[in-house]
Amino acid sequence: MEEYFFEKSFFNDLYLYNIGHQKCAPSHQFGPSIRENYILHFIVKGAGTFKVEGTNYELTKGDFFLLRPSVETDYQASAANPWEYYWIGFNGEKVEEILHYLKIDSASHVGKAQNEELVLERLKQIFQPNLLANANQLVVQRYLYDILSVFHSEVVRSDSLEEEKRRYSYSFMTYVKHYYQKNDLQIAEIAETFGLNKSYFSQVIKQEMGMTPNEYLSFVRMEEGARLLLKSEKSVKEIAFLVGYENPLTFSRAFKNYHGVSPMTYREKITESKK
Repeated sequence: MEEYFFEKSFFNDLYLYNIGHQKCAPSHQFGPSIRENYILHFIVKGAGTFKVEGTNYELTKGDFFLLRPSVETDYQASAANPWEYYWIGFNGEKVEEILHYLKIDSASHVGKAQNEELVLERLKQIFQPNLLANANQLVVQRYLYDILSVFHSEVVRSDSLEEEKRRYSYSFMTYVKHYYQKNDLQIAEIAETFGLNKSYFSQVIKQEMGMTPNEYLSFVRMEEGARLLLKSEKSVKEIAFLVGYENPLTFSRAFKNYHGVSPMTYREKITESKK
């Protein structure tokens, strides 16, 4: 067994406490026990059983199991195919918040790695003796985030899915408000930045916002176009370019479909009503 402990980090939200590696003997058992820190075990070979809160989980290569502070756990290697695993111990003021973001909530104790190769690479890098010094805390912190980012629980809760959809819709609104001036902005491009296919992305936005992504993009452009018509003396051509239209005629048609009048008529009507 190999195990290293790290000095107290200057990171408070999340920090690495220790790291270890073990090739277990057949039927090797640890527990029942209660830990003070969070400890995540990543299985690289073999199989075994993890027991927590009265439930047994049969796990194998690519799986992980998570020990939480003050929760009794018990785990045992297979007699025929004993597991080999790495573990990382961590703690911090925002660990539960970070785990929840990764969809590993208090009811989630096991799961899988989405990228086994990356996890194993980062674990081996942390094991390098030169990284144990305090001077390398930033590098270690980066590796810790890399490792945690590719784990996800097998438990997919409906409230977590709803939260994820709300996050997508908020990110979409923010993205559009930042990039609506681009005349080549495409919904497929936005969906790709979120790692989603266009069809599913459009479905989520429609469900969350009551309008399609293209409708929201048009809404932002038309509202900004109207604001510029009233608050500036820029020409329709200039405003069209500023809100993402290369062709001012296309902008004028879209504006009339949305507001019911042409850009110039809109400007004149509002100006007259203020006299």
